[in-house]
Amino acid sequence: MSAPALAQHLKVMTGAGMTASVRQVAAAFQKQTGTKVVVVSDTTGGVQKRLEGGEKADLVLATSAAMETLVREKLVAPERTDIAKVMAGLAVKKGAVEPDISTTPAVRQTLLTAKSVAYVDPAAGGIAGPYFLGLLRQMGITDQVNAKAVLRKTGGDVAAAVAVGEAEIGVTLASELLPNPGVMLVGALPSDIQMDTVYTAALGSSAANPAAAEKFLAELRGPGGQIAIRESGLVFVAQ
Repeated sequence: MSAPALAQHLKVMTGAGMTASVRQVAAAFQKQTGTKVVVVSDTTGGVQKRLEGGEKADLVLATSAAMETLVREKLVAPERTDIAKVMAGLAVKKGAVEPDISTTPAVRQTLLTAKSVAYVDPAAGGIAGPYFLGLLRQMGITDQVNAKAVLRKTGGDVAAAVAVGEAEIGVTLASELLPNPGVMLVGALPSDIQMDTVYTAALGSSAANPAAAEKFLAELRGPGGQIAIRESGLVFVAQ
């Protein structure tokens, strides 16, 4: 596909967890092809609502569960491609002492000991909030943590709260914590309590530029895209 043939606008709508890697690939793609890439980022629930409300996109990236709904509603093409698995992580303000999160009991103790804990409001429409609330219930510490919780709308807002000292620790998607230079990602949570969420991609059912969307998807799964995905705290899903 030659650059002139792709030199149109391309609209990519993505769940917040993949925003950093999508923007990185978009910058390289735009430079390479001349196609202006517009990246629209929202919570997974926000992506669904936008499409259900009539907003169009050439390429959509959302969680597998959300994508199944969008396929049933015929808002995206039925052909889907798995891209990356998200990882929940814990962060502290840059320069702070790193807490122990090496085991599930250690994470539990860290959450109990922290003076304040920021996480995404489960009602905000994302995936990190409900996951973390479920984790608190699993650990039996819901009331203790929620008594000192700092709820935010997005993972980026969680990172910001930690960066400015509004919360001692923050738990959300690692890919939303890493871009903030004011926080330090301590690491991903242990595998036995880790998220099991995969982001998948599909063309919008009314894609205005399907050729460029297919090309962009190939770049996202290519060597450069794989690097961007891993650098943003996600795990690349091989086909």
